[in-house]
Amino acid sequence: DEIIPILDSLSKNKEYKIKGILDDDKKYFKKSYKGIPIHIGLENAKKFENCFFVFGIGSYRNKNNRKKILDKTCLDIEKFPNIIDPTAKIEDNVEFGFGNIIYPLSVICSGTKIKNFCVLTYLNILAHNVTINSFSTLGSRTSVLNNASIGKEVFIGANVLIAENISIEDYSTVIMGSVVLNNVKKKQLAFGNPAKIIKNGWKSL
Repeated sequence: DEIIPILDSLSKNKEYKIKGILDDDKKYFKKSYKGIPIHIGLENAKKFENCFFVFGIGSYRNKNNRKKILDKTCLDIEKFPNIIDPTAKIEDNVEFGFGNIIYPLSVICSGTKIKNFCVLTYLNILAHNVTINSFSTLGSRTSVLNNASIGKEVFIGANVLIAENISIEDYSTVIMGSVVLNNVKKKQLAFGNPAKIIKNGWKSL
């Protein structure tokens, strides 16, 4: 429901045309979604030789499944283009890896580096020289200020403010509405204004 409108907006410029949906759930066999045919079996991805792919998954409940899905498809990451909504503003000197999804009205400032398979939802703001590592997700209306660093498989909830020069390490989570003024270490769960560590050694499913 969120990804298809972005792809539709890109299709107006003839960038992409949606060919189908791949899913492992057999209950969708020979079914379709909004007129898009559903094909069963992620291992069949390579049969779509002339196609590119995008993840239609990324909520906080299933965000860590993206790496497992990628492995099951046996696809090279080059098969996953960056999907950027036309209303997003991307300044010069921004570096992207592969498979990132940028939702409407987000702003990414110069010097920022986003690695692979990250999701930036509605109205995100990344200031200058921010780094986001692979498979991380930022909730809507989140702002990350200059020189902040976000590790891999990090989940940042909605309406979070991350101060300048802050480091949020791998597999950590910041709960919605938090203001992060201190570093968050690996596998920590942070919440509050200012954010405090409420659990160590934590990793969401």
